[in-house]
Amino acid sequence: MLNNVEKIAIGLNKKYPNGNHPFQIITRLAEECGELAKEVNHFENTGRKIEKYGQPNKNKLAKEVQYVIRSALQISLYYKIENEFKKSIEKRLEKLKQDKFI
Repeated sequence: MLNNVEKIAIGLNKKYPNGNHPFQIITRLAEECGELAKEVNHFENTGRKIEKYGQPNKNKLAKEVQYVIRSALQISLYYKIENEFKKSIEKRLEKLKQDKFI
């Protein structure tokens, strides 16, 4: 799953080569986090979300999760830390296995 999101990030970096500087990526990540927060609030029925937007939509929530992950991955691509990122995931996974949480 993460490999496919990484492919999307690489493709979008090629499609929009002028939008790949760290501050642009971080700004995009912050914006996507805000949109994800809006969808979570909708699912949690805070305020008047149901009245205003109707029932929560799992597809919209999934899309916003994907956008946040993709934007975060673009940081690793920019700084060329893909191997370190993958190693950090493997290390964390192994620790959770050792502690018998997985």
